[in-house]
Amino acid sequence: MASVEFVAVVSKIQTLADGGLRFTFDVDETHSVQAAELMECKRAGVVLKVSCTESGGQRTSTDRTAYRKRPH
Repeated sequence: MASVEFVAVVSKIQTLADGGLRFTFDVDETHSVQAAELMECKRAGVVLKVSCTESGGQRTSTDRTAYRKRPH
């Protein structure tokens, strides 16, 4: 499998009932191909090795209001 890359903002980190962790990232609508690739990984039960690096510390012009904190 080829790598899947995208710029994202960490939206939420949850602790699950069994002590595991769930990470939620927000991306803009231009990442539909990457989303489809990740959906296929989920469907196939693929286990991923995830590595995160800072994207340079600045948001790009593609950053959308979806990256802003949403009220609950």
